[in-house]
Amino acid sequence: MAKQTYISWIAVTFATVLLINLFGVGCNGPVGPDGDDSFLIDSIAPLIEWISPDQGLVTSDTVTLSARASDDKEIWRMVFYIAGFEEVGLLVDSAAGIYEHRWAVNTFPDGPYPLLARAWDTSRNMATTPVLMVELNRDE
Repeated sequence: MAKQTYISWIAVTFATVLLINLFGVGCNGPVGPDGDDSFLIDSIAPLIEWISPDQGLVTSDTVTLSARASDDKEIWRMVFYIAGFEEVGLLVDSAAGIYEHRWAVNTFPDGPYPLLARAWDTSRNMATTPVLMVELNRDE
């Protein structure tokens, strides 16, 4: 009987140590190895907003698409959509979280174009800007 109790005690101790090390569960709640909660599931989507262009812009020249994205963890990717075509945004100011794409309009016919920007964080949560309309008009 003593041998069986000893083995049960070892199994319980092992399971407890395993849970604490794997899941970071302790007296103070879940924490990571460095005392932070970075291993917890991130369900908070990034924040994203347009900087430029202005809604309703009429132009015949290259348009700079610019948006600011921030997240409680980290931005993984920013994409601009021009009439549904995907263009990856480049980080131009890491401190402010500003991403840009220069849209060379010379391959697009005149007319209105919807613009959209999306940002994903490292947990793949996504945020989307409101649609902006820009009109190309080379007769101006």
